[in-house]
Amino acid sequence: MLDTRLQGSTLSPFSVQADPARLQAFARATGQTDPQYLDATAARAQGHPDLPIPPTFYFCLEMDAPHPMALYERLGVDYARVLHGEQHFQYHRMAFAGERLCFAPRISKLYARKGGALEFIVRDTRVEGAGGEPVADLRSVLVVNHALAEGPSAQASRATHPATDPAKHSATHPAPPQATASPNSRLDLSLIAQHDALATMSGTRLPALFMPPITRETLVNYAAASGDDNPLHIDPAYASRAGHPDVFAHGMLSAAYLARLLTSWVDQAAIRSLQLRFVAITQLGDAVCGQALVHPPEHVSAPDSPPPSSLVTLGAENQHAQRKVIGSARVWPDPRHPPHQPQG
Repeated sequence: MLDTRLQGSTLSPFSVQADPARLQAFARATGQTDPQYLDATAARAQGHPDLPIPPTFYFCLEMDAPHPMALYERLGVDYARVLHGEQHFQYHRMAFAGERLCFAPRISKLYARKGGALEFIVRDTRVEGAGGEPVADLRSVLVVNHALAEGPSAQASRATHPATDPAKHSATHPAPPQATASPNSRLDLSLIAQHDALATMSGTRLPALFMPPITRETLVNYAAASGDDNPLHIDPAYASRAGHPDVFAHGMLSAAYLARLLTSWVDQAAIRSLQLRFVAITQLGDAVCGQALVHPPEHVSAPDSPPPSSLVTLGAENQHAQRKVIGSARVWPDPRHPPHQPQG
């Protein structure tokens, strides 16, 4: 059982510099075609000092912590049982290649459901610039599913890949929690209810983003660019020994597709928040389709209130209309970066 006395405790802060070559690789791995994410000259032509850090890439930078397994070691969690349930971002300003960003993670909430069969870890991370100014806030909802008991086959696969053993992994890149369907939690139910309710409201549907079918090459390229080198996504033998029919896609890959859909419509500076829930595994051969519905701006009554914001419902599904990721974004136009008019 999780020791709830650790709720509110902090993890070691660290800093990391955004490497431009890695940002370019990430853009290519996620199918980005917008030149400002691929070429520094194009980025400067848009008024940026360098390549922008894409909306979901802060999660990748967080994996560069010197001791990435510290959270699980402190809580005594069997890492093999951890699933990635949700990922949330709140943005304060854009950041760019070459910047050194400071990450300050903490364990904000620990709780259990189903008599302790499911335990939930909520990790909040503050991201600041070199001068201490806020850049972004991240929230990861991690699910410890004790039904995923480690058997002999899992132990054998861990012996084959010793770097995935939490006891031996602290000096290497982490394999982030498997992004897949998380059992319902209070946070899960809230996001599902919001998503389903908004989907029935009126709004402007943005042009869908159609991605080619997921291949092994897709996963290898994303793993290299993102730092998510979990062998479940790139090693068929390991995935088979772990009980999966084959490797499967990173949940954050579909998240990056949805972020691309947003930035193809509005300047990234206007995106104030992004929240995502991983509903189901994206398999090899799945052709991800990103969809977005822009709801009317909220009414603003007070004269000194900030500009009205729009809520955007997001979803990613495969060619069989099976939902993989759901979520929403808050777009709050900045007068210096007005949103583009959506088509259709």
